[in-house]
Amino acid sequence: MEEGALLRANARHKATLDAKANARSIARRIRAAATAAGLEDKLAADGKSRVSKARQYIDALAEDKAKLTPPDGTKPISAFWSYGIEHPKAPKNDRSVPFLSQRFLAEEWAAQQNETAPGTAQTLETTRGGRELDDMFLWEDEVIEALGGEKAGFPEGYAKATWAKISETYAGLADGRVFVFGQTADTRSILHQQELGTLRGNENVGLENIHFVYEAPRSWPEVTRTEAGTNTVRAVAQYDNKDLPHYIDPQGFAAETPEARKAKIDSLLVGVAQAQRQAQEQSPAPAPAVEAAEQQATPKAEQQAAPKGPAAPLWQMGFQQPQTITRPKRSGPASVAGAPGAPPLAPRPLATGMDGPA
Repeated sequence: MEEGALLRANARHKATLDAKANARSIARRIRAAATAAGLEDKLAADGKSRVSKARQYIDALAEDKAKLTPPDGTKPISAFWSYGIEHPKAPKNDRSVPFLSQRFLAEEWAAQQNETAPGTAQTLETTRGGRELDDMFLWEDEVIEALGGEKAGFPEGYAKATWAKISETYAGLADGRVFVFGQTADTRSILHQQELGTLRGNENVGLENIHFVYEAPRSWPEVTRTEAGTNTVRAVAQYDNKDLPHYIDPQGFAAETPEARKAKIDSLLVGVAQAQRQAQEQSPAPAPAVEAAEQQATPKAEQQAAPKGPAAPLWQMGFQQPQTITRPKRSGPASVAGAPGAPPLAPRPLATGMDGPA
């Protein structure tokens, strides 16, 4: 799995360099797709700024359920991912650190699953819509500039906003078990900001079907890993920003009494459980006879395959995480040690989405 993920990461890195060097060609391709869709440049609601046909096309793509829906007769396990791990053979990120995105681990897992049983696994980037958006290289400044930049409706942060929207659409279409390639959901990530909330509220998924393929960080105290590192808690909680909701301090949690720890977890989950129950109650239930008939009529190909995700983090599967990585010197205070793969704060999120967080 490690070797396949690295091949994918390096191939994507090469494609990104080519895209940066040929940004105008990519922009022309996007505009051609917009023209084929019958779109034209238009004025924005303020009557002054312009919204290009390319912007309109991309916005529509991010919400196009048809291009994110699995082929008929399949019911794949949807994978989600966030951030990654340092790896000496991986491409370097914006901070010149060799970094292997979880994206490529998830894609390699899905590819291996589909070799054995076609149509049983997917990631956002392997769907039709995800591939199309991926090939636009919107994270690259050169491409945004070639598309016309802010004057054409592409302000700063457009790439992340667009990937957040398509990620939300993708999560809303998930069905059954889902896998999360990551140890936790950082508050800066699309995984935390859009995907997990959508999955919890998705009546076809729900909190109980969200599975993290990796165990909780080993840097946490054992009691925290056991009680606050379950799939259920990690699908709701965040562990990196005390000023935002659903925060759990891994070290402080372990120092609390058992009663206080239980109360914290209960209070964290009760709101999510209530929201999920209300959503299910508001959704019309099929008549028993109809439901039974639908179950009998469901082809075996549509039944979700048993999940076969990695049983442990990459650095526990024969790969020893390097202790020393050559990196440029940084000014300012040293970062606090945390979970493996947690990226430093940066204006542009590292090794995520097409280099943006998911």
